[in-house]
Amino acid sequence: MADSMTDSMIDSMADSTVNSMADSVTDTVLVTGANGHVGYALARLLAERGYRVRAGVRDPDDPARTAHLAALDMEVVRVELMEPATLDAALKGCDGLFQVAAVYRTWARDPQREIIDPSVTGGLNALRAAHAAGVRRVVFTSSTAAVGKGGGGVPLTEAVWNDGAHHPYALAKTVAERRAWAFAEESGLDLVVVNPSAVIGPYFHRHTPTTGIFDMVQRGRLSRAPPAHFGYVDVRDVAQGHRLAYENPQASGRYILSAANLSARELLDTLQRIDPTLRVPQRSAPLWLVRMAARWEAFLSLFGRTPIFTPAMVREYMGGKFAYSAEKAHRELGWEPRDIEQSFRDTLAWMREQGL
Repeated sequence: MADSMTDSMIDSMADSTVNSMADSVTDTVLVTGANGHVGYALARLLAERGYRVRAGVRDPDDPARTAHLAALDMEVVRVELMEPATLDAALKGCDGLFQVAAVYRTWARDPQREIIDPSVTGGLNALRAAHAAGVRRVVFTSSTAAVGKGGGGVPLTEAVWNDGAHHPYALAKTVAERRAWAFAEESGLDLVVVNPSAVIGPYFHRHTPTTGIFDMVQRGRLSRAPPAHFGYVDVRDVAQGHRLAYENPQASGRYILSAANLSARELLDTLQRIDPTLRVPQRSAPLWLVRMAARWEAFLSLFGRTPIFTPAMVREYMGGKFAYSAEKAHRELGWEPRDIEQSFRDTLAWMREQGL
């Protein structure tokens, strides 16, 4: 009861600070990647707000991937970012586009084809189709991976770019967002970008690389805490940030959405405090050991094994401490995220409820 009241209060606070478009809740919008973690939470929120939502997925005839969307009583349409004709058809009559779809993977045998091209080329295909369809606004889902890390203890802002990205996912997000902004400038497309940090919370129907650590902890398969530091944000707050970015006529540029910045050690200690029965590793792995293990994992991948982590992942995400500032989203959108510890609780509860 208290949790639902808190959620309602957060949503009401956000609503009261936004000068919304008069007809926003009657808009027809396309949400790409609607069966993913962020896409589903966003489609659900928009439908609850009164939007006419088209849920774009690769295979609308696969019940294993669309049953949760069908339960929301919304139109499910085929969208394949690498096939522009599917975007043209899905965007007919739409007022807005939420370009959420992207490949969220930490490893692939062919990173260019499997991770980078779908985000970069696919993202541009979506923007071109939106421009041709005359949509009012596009909200483009990027990531703090396109912001990067560092800052020397100063929280990173939207002015920072990860132009030295090593990992395929971070590179894909950075290049895709750069290309999106270039297209918007040359075409006049009304574009707003949101940059969430690591997304947790309920509503995922298969694990992501972010929720995977919760799965490893729940199964007792994490032997040491990695030397990693991440920003975290609840998927419901990410969905709210997308909505606010769409509805606020003054919204512009990039918006970091991040609620808390934690080391892996701090995350694990919090999870154990939430549920003392979890088998949380008490030891932390030094960076040099993780680098050695990553090289070994890379060697084993030559023989068909999917690596747990790679040298590129270690270079991109491990070592050092950094933080993200969501002050711009607070100030301009009225975005207020919920308490991150409650998000951790809800993530664990959702996993158990869904049998994940």
